[in-house]
Amino acid sequence: MFKKKILIYSGDDAEIALTTKGLKYKGKNEPYPNGIQLDDCTMDVSLVVNNQKINAHRNVLASNSDYFDRMLDGYFKERFQDKIEINIADVSFEILSTLVQFFYTSEIYITENNVQDLLISSSIFLLDEVQTACVDYMKELIDVENCINMKDLANALELNDLHSICMTYIINNFRFLAIYKEFMKTNYDEMMLFIKNDDLFAKEDMVYDVVMNWIKYDPATRWKYSTELLWFVRLPLILSTYQGIMNVCEYQGAKINELISFRMEHRRPFRKGILVLSHYQFESTLEWYDAGLDKWQNCSSKTIICRLLPPRTLCTVILLDDGRLFAAGGANRHGNGMQSTYIFNLKTNEWTSCMDMHHERLKPFVVQIGSYVYVIGMNEAGYYDTRNDKWKFIKPIPEFNTGSAVCTLNENIYVIGGQRLENCYKSVWSYCTLTEEWVSLPELNFARSFSGAIAMNGNIYVFGGKIIDTPYSNTFEIYNLHDNKWIISNAYIMKKNLCHIDAIVLEKNSELFKKVLEGAINTIIN
Repeated sequence: MFKKKILIYSGDDAEIALTTKGLKYKGKNEPYPNGIQLDDCTMDVSLVVNNQKINAHRNVLASNSDYFDRMLDGYFKERFQDKIEINIADVSFEILSTLVQFFYTSEIYITENNVQDLLISSSIFLLDEVQTACVDYMKELIDVENCINMKDLANALELNDLHSICMTYIINNFRFLAIYKEFMKTNYDEMMLFIKNDDLFAKEDMVYDVVMNWIKYDPATRWKYSTELLWFVRLPLILSTYQGIMNVCEYQGAKINELISFRMEHRRPFRKGILVLSHYQFESTLEWYDAGLDKWQNCSSKTIICRLLPPRTLCTVILLDDGRLFAAGGANRHGNGMQSTYIFNLKTNEWTSCMDMHHERLKPFVVQIGSYVYVIGMNEAGYYDTRNDKWKFIKPIPEFNTGSAVCTLNENIYVIGGQRLENCYKSVWSYCTLTEEWVSLPELNFARSFSGAIAMNGNIYVFGGKIIDTPYSNTFEIYNLHDNKWIISNAYIMKKNLCHIDAIVLEKNSELFKKVLEGAINTIIN
């Protein structure tokens, strides 16, 4: 197991390798011949760092760095000497050696051990190319432990792109990052950006606690911000806390009469939920996970269950970008695959038939990305271009299992688990629509098949299905792209063990939810 290096701008912390891998970056310029690189006789400048010398050619330094170009072309008395020495401060000997070597070879190896120092040094020596390579590499390293310090580093070096990515990462992972002591050092402007953001991924009671703790961290200078910050905490959603503020003002700077206009709506990550459809072996189930309430709910209306559940056993249901439910394939009375497709009609609240597919399919893998609807089978895979009314084949998946769960995230298709004969598998494959290649990803913790999978709030959730030694499972596994691993979660345990699942992420303000589900679900009391 590799340990993580925490990127600290102050440079005080020990360097601990996150991984043995790094980035070998090839520069835009052609490398100099080896003869020039090794010829000390023609080198006319020595860079001195802590009494250690690095020999080089003036023209090589000047042509690769605006910093050295200005220095060597500027006015200093030694510039006309045959060989000069230049003292360099604020850069280590190892890092400067690496950069000078890059000038000659046009190659540099960036790792998590040197990326911070290379980034700072490239800023000093005006090496935009190296700086960009370091920033791109740091984007891949960002995680909960280093994000705050990486943000501060980006801010200090005025790297707006990296700073923006760090801010977005904090917003998406606020519930994990806000507990760190380093977060309490966040300045007012950044704190306001977090609290105001509708995409902030944290429950409102936690947002309130974070604001109050941030103020208490330095009350002498921060109490004056209490009114502005508390204005953007949606206090009516946490009624007991809200009433406490109305009765007892913790800070005199908070004007109570200004707190009554708070928005009643949850933040965007909590205005959605997971609709779970299961229709197998004569048992029909419809469940709803409400992210705002953090509870599973079931549909109390038998009429809604009958109408909304998949029209065929072993068909696949997806939510199209236009908000309609689409079903494909399924089994007939003899257990054979079907070519049928259906659309759920919101006017009649019923499934209506559409044009048949070219092939019969049982529980096909169907997803939509933009205007393309991908269908992945055992021996072939392709997508239907809805704009041009054409089909195009793609590379088939290297390892096909029946009963895999499928979802999309960031223009990638994820095929998860599945089974062959009686064996379930942990395998996970991702198809990148940009490179048109399949990539193997870390395995699940449990081998499972016929489970559900959705992408929500930047993570992939897999749940239900068949698991080895158990007929079904109500557990969740969550995949985080940055950590590149699956974790088991007990926070989302379903009340029922379900199999042959279609799972859909649905906005609560969508037409489908309002017309079909709203008012027909009851909260499950745990």
